[in-house]
Amino acid sequence: MKKIWFFFTLALAAVLVFPISSQAHLFWLLTDRDAPKINEAVQVEIGFGHKFPKDEEIKAERLGSVKALGPDGREATLKKISLSRYELVPSQKGVYVITAQMAPGFVCRTPQGMKLGTKKEAPDANLCFRFDFAGKTLVNVEAPQQGFDRLGRSTLEIVPLKPLQALKVGEALPVKVLFQGKPVAGAKIESTYEGADPQKPFVSLGKTDDQGEIQVKLDKPGRWLLDASYKTPYDKLEECDENFFRASLTWRVR
Repeated sequence: MKKIWFFFTLALAAVLVFPISSQAHLFWLLTDRDAPKINEAVQVEIGFGHKFPKDEEIKAERLGSVKALGPDGREATLKKISLSRYELVPSQKGVYVITAQMAPGFVCRTPQGMKLGTKKEAPDANLCFRFDFAGKTLVNVEAPQQGFDRLGRSTLEIVPLKPLQALKVGEALPVKVLFQGKPVAGAKIESTYEGADPQKPFVSLGKTDDQGEIQVKLDKPGRWLLDASYKTPYDKLEECDENFFRASLTWRVR
C-alpha cells in the first residue's frame, strides 16, 4: 500500500514540476450517451490517469463527491453501480450537469521523495501544494437550446459558451474558465481527444484571456477532454506553498 501511495503522490507532484502533457494524472467524466430521451438511462464513468478516455480506476480514498444537477437546479438521483460508474435516469427535458470531485489533499516534495501531508508532517520539504481536482460533463435531454452554460459549482470550472451537442468537426468551441465563480485570466488550457497520438496526446492551447475565455479548435470527431489548471499561493506558508486547482470538461464532437 505504501508503494502505491508513493507513486500516486509522485504523479501528482509531476503536475506542478512538468507540463500537463507529461505523465501527470487527470480526472474526468464520460457518459455512454450525451443526448438521451426522458427516462432513458445514461451510464456515467469516472476517468483517472493519463490515457484518455480510459486508464486507471480511481481509489476509493481519492474520490470525493459525485453529483448530478437537473435542469431545475436541484440535485438529481445518481445510482451507484460501482466505485467509478453511476447511472442517471433523466426525468426532465433540459441540461443535466454531472460533476465529480477528487478528495483534496496535500503533497510535499522532500529530499527523500514525495510525501502526503503538509510541511508540518514533512519539515524538510522544498515544495508543498494542496491539490483540488474536479471533472464535469453535460447530458442534454431531448436536445435543449438553453442551459449549456449552467454551472457545476466547483472551485475551478470550465463553462462552454455554445451548445455542446451541436458541435461538428472544423468548428471552434469558445469556453470561459471560472475560479470561485468569477472569470479568471491566466489559467493554463490543454486538450486531447479519443484516438490522439499516445506519445503526444495533449495540445497546449495557451492561457485564458482577461475575460477568462479561450477558443478550442475541434479538428477530430469523437470524445474530447479540455483541461484547465490554475495555481494560487497557500494562505499559511508555514503549512504549504501553493493551491493547485484543476478542472476538466468532456464532450463529443460529431
